[in-house]
Amino acid sequence: MLWYKAWLETRARFLTCLAAMVIFCAVFVHHAQGFIRPDWKNDHHNLMFATHQFVCLMWIMAVVLLGMGGLLREKSLGTSSLTLAFPISRAHWMGVRVGMGVLESIALGVVPWVVIFLVSFFAGMPILIAQVGFYVLLLTGGGLVYFAIAVLVSSLVEGEYTAPALAYGLVFLTTVVLDAWLRRFNLWRLVSGDYYIDRKTYLLSGHPPLMGLLASLFVAVLLLLVSVRVIQRREF
Repeated sequence: MLWYKAWLETRARFLTCLAAMVIFCAVFVHHAQGFIRPDWKNDHHNLMFATHQFVCLMWIMAVVLLGMGGLLREKSLGTSSLTLAFPISRAHWMGVRVGMGVLESIALGVVPWVVIFLVSFFAGMPILIAQVGFYVLLLTGGGLVYFAIAVLVSSLVEGEYTAPALAYGLVFLTTVVLDAWLRRFNLWRLVSGDYYIDRKTYLLSGHPPLMGLLASLFVAVLLLLVSVRVIQRREF
């Protein structure tokens, strides 16, 4: 029941973002080499890397949207009393909401790259599955911090537009600040593959950055736990 409720609350945003990402990836990969950068015809690995940059940007925007909502939004709509009437704890409710969001975020990272792989294969630009897996791992493993930021903001700030604006602002600000002063900790450079791309072959090289991914997941879990604590203490 709770999982279905969480799905109903997010399915419009999820399906819209998924459709937009799939259509963009299919069109961009199929036509980019001829209309945007003809030189990519013989350098499709460069095309895959460029495509991933756009996928990252769209994915971050999508998962921030998925993180919105929750009890504060229901409070503003006058429906929070119905949710709170369920015989479950707020922590349980938050766990279901977060779990659904994480599953949808992973799907938004995997499905577009499956489309990229298929389109590139049939267009005569085959890429290694290992490269696809590397890109997906960087995006979904390192990028869940963005979803966690959105959940935390939506647990602290009311408003249909205020919370998303603040979440996007925080994502942009942290990216700029870290890139200026603490570049090695810049999450964008991790998820986009900038640290691991070979600028000559445009193939991701080396082993997956397990420490960086684990650190990102740790921060995401910490932010989500703070969100749960905030909701538990909040008066509705």
